Amino acid sequence: MIPASVLAYKVRMLINEPNEDAVLSALSEDTRKLSDTINLLLCDAVLFVQQNKVSGVLNPAVYAPGSSSIKNNGDGTGEIILPADFVSLIQLHINGWERPCTRVLDANSPVAMAQSNKNTRAGVCKPVCVASVNSKGQPVVCYYSLPIATTPVVKSFVYEALFDADKGLNSELSNPLVQAVVYQCAGLLYNVFERRDSANAFMSLAMSLCSKVEKE
Repeated sequence: MIPASVLAYKVRMLINEPNEDAVLSALSEDTRKLSDTINLLLCDAVLFVQQNKVSGVLNPAVYAPGSSSIKNNGDGTGEIILPADFVSLIQLHINGWERPCTRVLDANSPVAMAQSNKNTRAGVCKPVCVASVNSKGQPVVCYYSLPIATTPVVKSFVYEALFDADKGLNSELSNPLVQAVVYQCAGLLYNVFERRDSANAFMSLAMSLCSKVEKE
């Protein structure tokens, strides 16, 4: 786990303001503390990396949905209400599946649309998860599918979560995606104060790290 204060310090080092009590005098006439501004931008920086990385995991969390969060349609399909901080799926494994599902498809994708037909939908050998919204407007993941007589029980549900400054970042400092977060946050900081050249340089470095494929 990496505290938000550690990430903020790394960003301050990039912009040559290592002092936690430093103000934004180096960037503008604004006198807000750097750490306060950086903490506001870290959420966006983490989300940017999560949405643009080609491999690797950043800020994983475990979800244990209660029975009230799981809907069984009675035909082998159903839905699970997603946690409020859900960004993307790492692994969902339901009892009866031979393998876990590792991504959530957009509802408009061809594979997702095929799930509406019981003759073309996925089975236990290669299950499919589709993003949707329930009747209450809550984001859910629809699963396809299970043997009809099977009561759905979630064996594991691991996902990437939104960054929470109070909880810190659930990762290791050696993870290159963490460095991408630091570069992106520094770029966002410079961008706020219209230092475009510096902002673009740091954001380019962040994107470069996001584009790297992790070795197995």
